[in-house]
Amino acid sequence: MNKTVLVVDDQIGIRLLLEEVIQQEGYNVELALNGKEALDKVLDNKPDLIMLDYKLPIIDGPTLVKKLENDNIVVPTIIMSGLPEKAEDDVRDLKSVFKTIGKPFQLNDIRQLLKNILE
Repeated sequence: MNKTVLVVDDQIGIRLLLEEVIQQEGYNVELALNGKEALDKVLDNKPDLIMLDYKLPIIDGPTLVKKLENDNIVVPTIIMSGLPEKAEDDVRDLKSVFKTIGKPFQLNDIRQLLKNILE
C-alpha cells in the first residue's frame, strides 16, 4: 500500500518542491496551505506522515498537532521552521513530532527522513 505524506506550508514554492521530492521517492502527496485545511484533510483521510510548517495562517503548526493529539490522532510529524531551536522548544511535549528541521533544508535530509519514518 502506498504511503501518503501531507505537506502543509503557506509558501507555494516549498509545497511544490516537497511534492516533487516525495513523489520521486514513491509516496503519495496531499497539499495544504494552512492549518485549517490540514486539519480537514487529516480528519478526512489520515496520512502516514505530516510535514508541517511551524508558522502558518489560521492554525499554526504546534496548535494543529496539539489539536490532533487531543482527539487521539497521532501522525508522525516533521516540523519545518526558519527558527528550528525555538520551534523545538515549543513542540518538545508533543508525542507526534518526530523531528524539527530548519529551513532552508537539504533535500537529501528530507529523503532520509521519509525513509526513516515511512519504511
